[in-house]
Amino acid sequence: MIITTLGIIHFIHSPLLIIFPFIVENNTMDIIYIMYFFGIMFLYTFIDGECPISYLAKIIDDRNYTAGKDITHYPEMERILNVPYIDYYFPIMTTLYLFSLVIVILRTKIHLYWFICPLLFVFVYFLFIREIVFIHLTHFNIFQEITKYVLLFTICILSGIIILNS
Repeated sequence: MIITTLGIIHFIHSPLLIIFPFIVENNTMDIIYIMYFFGIMFLYTFIDGECPISYLAKIIDDRNYTAGKDITHYPEMERILNVPYIDYYFPIMTTLYLFSLVIVILRTKIHLYWFICPLLFVFVYFLFIREIVFIHLTHFNIFQEITKYVLLFTICILSGIIILNS
């Protein structure tokens, strides 16, 4: 029951992230939205590239699960969708979410150079965890640690911008 509930939350969470910027147009909320994105990515770095919701479902399902072992398995989503649909759902939602994120970043009128470095790190990080270009070996752990600090620095900068705009 808990894993199914996590699946429903995960299923609803993605579309909400996509439509939220079109419903709420406020500079402070835009910055919080961007911080939320970087915060989620920051959480990924602590669980070896796992989606936090999926990782929680895996731990509930198997207490001995090791983070990062199977990042493409979504047990919570399998409770509410057929596996083939999951393979389409996440790439589509991720693409639309990144589109919404870019719109919000441009809308804030914060200089893009504050976002180029962290977004590049997140992009390379995903290449690592999905083993698209890089093999998930020893260099991954070093890169993951650097990514943590880049994301933390970015979140701190964005927090400072909110404080200064208040």
